[in-house]
Amino acid sequence: MSDTRAEFTAIVLVGAGGLGRELLNYVLEAIRTSPHMRVKGYLDDNPSALRPDRCEFPILGSILDYPIEPNDRFVMAIGDCAKRAELIRKMEARSARFITIIHPTAYIASNATVGNGCIVGPFCAIGSEARVGNHVLLTWYSSLAHDSISHSFTVLSPYSTANGGAILEEGVFLGTHAVIHPMIRVGAWSKIASGSVVYHDVPPNCMALGNPAKAVPMLHTSR
Repeated sequence: MSDTRAEFTAIVLVGAGGLGRELLNYVLEAIRTSPHMRVKGYLDDNPSALRPDRCEFPILGSILDYPIEPNDRFVMAIGDCAKRAELIRKMEARSARFITIIHPTAYIASNATVGNGCIVGPFCAIGSEARVGNHVLLTWYSSLAHDSISHSFTVLSPYSTANGGAILEEGVFLGTHAVIHPMIRVGAWSKIASGSVVYHDVPPNCMALGNPAKAVPMLHTSR
């Protein structure tokens, strides 16, 4: 009898915290009609991060020591943009391959582009000719409008929006209900606080908060 294990894609979530448990549901609902895809478990540096009574899938090992198998595909479940980018780069250097997960309730325009390793959550929207880089996370009800650009490692929290033609540079974080007005550029590794409304360009490595949002340089940045 032939070994058929290689025919299956084994999905491994990186991070077993609250976001990891949330993304598990995204994954399970996205692959429900794909019998060749199965969740294998989590990676986390804290072996007790998951309570057995809260999740049926185990922690398989620590993030950078896990022995990657050929049919493994990874989902990054860490929300901090800088840590996210650091781990993805280190894992890709070890030949890890990430998978894009699109929830069945999400809307993606036919002429939009979505990169590798992205997660598009429930009721999210990506509009006409929007461009989404690699490893971008859209959590539920977040959106990228027509002609917007979201570069790699950006994270959109629930109900956050980048309006038409807006540009989110690498590693931008949008808090819950943050709004970026049309044609506005948010510089790399900046953070937009929850509920803030951005009317003017934000320089790199800044925290912008308020309505109208005011940008303040962050003293410590890492990526």
